Amino acid sequence: VKTVSSDTDWQTCHGGRIRTASIWDGEYYDATYPDIATEWDAYEWKNAVVADYATMKIDKPHGSPVRVREGLDHTPKSAVIYSEIADNGSDFGEIVPSAKKIGEGCERVTLKKGETLLLDMRQEIVGCPELTIKAAKGTKLTVAFAELLNDSGEEARGNDGPKGSVYVKNYRSALSRLVYVASGEGTEVYRPTHTFYGYRYLSITANDDIEIKSVVGKIIGSEMTELGSFETSSAEINKLYSNIVWGMRGNYLSVPTDCPQRDERLGWTGDTQVFIGAANYMADTRAFMHKWMDDARYSQIGYDGNFADIIPRVFGSKGHAVSACAWSDAGIIVPYKVWKMFKDKSILEENYEAIEEYMNTLAKEGHEGPRPHYGDWLAYENTDMPYLSLAYYIYDISLMMKISEVLGKDDRVSHYRNLHADMIAKFTERYVTNGELTEKTQTAYLLALGFDILSGDVKKRAVKQLRDKISENGYKLSTGFVGTGILNQTLSKVGLHDTAYSLLMQYEDPSWLYSLRQGATTVWERWNSYTLEKGFGDVTMNSFNHYAYGAVAEWMYSYMAGICPDEKNGGFKHFTLRPTPDNRKKLPKGQERIDYVKASYSSVNGLIESRWSRERGNVVYNFTVPKGTDARIELIHSGNDISINGITFTQQELGAFRRNGRLIFKLGEGNYEIR
Repeated sequence: VKTVSSDTDWQTCHGGRIRTASIWDGEYYDATYPDIATEWDAYEWKNAVVADYATMKIDKPHGSPVRVREGLDHTPKSAVIYSEIADNGSDFGEIVPSAKKIGEGCERVTLKKGETLLLDMRQEIVGCPELTIKAAKGTKLTVAFAELLNDSGEEARGNDGPKGSVYVKNYRSALSRLVYVASGEGTEVYRPTHTFYGYRYLSITANDDIEIKSVVGKIIGSEMTELGSFETSSAEINKLYSNIVWGMRGNYLSVPTDCPQRDERLGWTGDTQVFIGAANYMADTRAFMHKWMDDARYSQIGYDGNFADIIPRVFGSKGHAVSACAWSDAGIIVPYKVWKMFKDKSILEENYEAIEEYMNTLAKEGHEGPRPHYGDWLAYENTDMPYLSLAYYIYDISLMMKISEVLGKDDRVSHYRNLHADMIAKFTERYVTNGELTEKTQTAYLLALGFDILSGDVKKRAVKQLRDKISENGYKLSTGFVGTGILNQTLSKVGLHDTAYSLLMQYEDPSWLYSLRQGATTVWERWNSYTLEKGFGDVTMNSFNHYAYGAVAEWMYSYMAGICPDEKNGGFKHFTLRPTPDNRKKLPKGQERIDYVKASYSSVNGLIESRWSRERGNVVYNFTVPKGTDARIELIHSGNDISINGITFTQQELGAFRRNGRLIFKLGEGNYEIR
């Protein structure tokens, strides 16, 4: 332990070129002030005073550092200059472009006083623009940020300004501005250092003529290695995957935020646990989540071991929940899923006492599960809240069995196994009548099946009822954050692969492709946050970068491509390849069939690759199994013989067996083509 201390002989001052800064309002930088680093004698300095009011614990930095992400810079793809607003019969009118430019360098203009330069990055990003300008001393440049543009100038469609101008109303109280006052000393380069913005569009004005030489969107986020790649025959699904990746990049910034742009940017635990399975395929989350779980433990202090719904806790308990169903459970779900993907035993060891404390609190409160609070957030049909709580409690207990087993805590394994049986019995008594579930929502079926609560004929009936419920709804989901987080994963888990594909390829509201077709470049808070038909959604809660629904990427990797970790041992020393082709015999109206999928994942034990494609009506598989590993292969295959790298094998020669319609056998390290 090292103690660093000082006396009051050193000096401090207020001042400098950064006049104001906050993550919500942005930064105001005045380059006409003396540079405090080189012209320190221009400021009034005073001796430091003892901060005897400070009670916080100071800890060393740990986790993933927040940095400018190398290789992800974005430059504007189009530019519009305007100064006039025309009357188009709407409330606000529309902008009248005086110039338009497209392509590389489109932002290089001399902007006249009274003009506005509107830049489109064509991708919603999170970070700060780096501006290179030339202007007279004292010229004030102002930048406003936006996720979308006003589409008509009509207030009835939610517009807050003229058609074609930046739409900023959904940022709520966040000013989200950049102000730079030029020094007048030649070419000046400026990038804010104490804020970040979530945006696609920039609107630039100045109080005098100014030459804009370049604008570069610097991406800011927690530094982590990206691990996965994913591609299909569908351009729209590829775009959806890209949207999910950009949503993660924008929201994994110091903490896993819900959104990175408006007056919030909080570590909502529900969003975090819903998305962690997808995130672990796309990036190495270990350091990032170790740090966040430290925050999770701090959130328990003073709340009887309950995890908060927002971590780090920022509001105390006022107006927010502790032990909130599907939110506070992140304290168990996140470390387990990190262990499962990376075999990171330390994240379980560091947090075991904390999660046991949480489980003990739930037990003291009557074995009913976490407190009902948010329900199936933003669902199209509501699921009974006590049902959600008991289902999540059973899931928590099942994870505690697995975690305790990994850590060799046999007595706790036995305790949780007995508790699990008791809670299954309670659930069955309360929610199963005449051999079927009494709760009939999509989410109710998904939780009961996904959390392995049902068995036997009751399970079989629930699978059929879930399939029928989705098909009768026109292959559209009706789930919120809770149900959507496990939607396609659960469907494939119980053999409803065709239903899962039909949901993925759905393009009507609500669906992943519906948002895409309304212009999404990241995942939205609501499927219909903006629609071409009606305009902008409810401004009180309408984020265009809200990653929770991107949880479907976990299914893309684990079922479409079939790359799955070992549930028993964690990591990818031994793993499963279970690709699931799109074998739908009848496609819902307007949908296309996926004809190939290829994915890669840089696991802790090497690069895994999985590809399937159709050739003359047959499916061809290509796999890479890393050195020193082996894979359990599970193929949907009806024949007896199979060709591996041009050599035909019988089922017996492979030592293969069949289960649930799949041919199962093992392969060691190597590259394989299987027909």
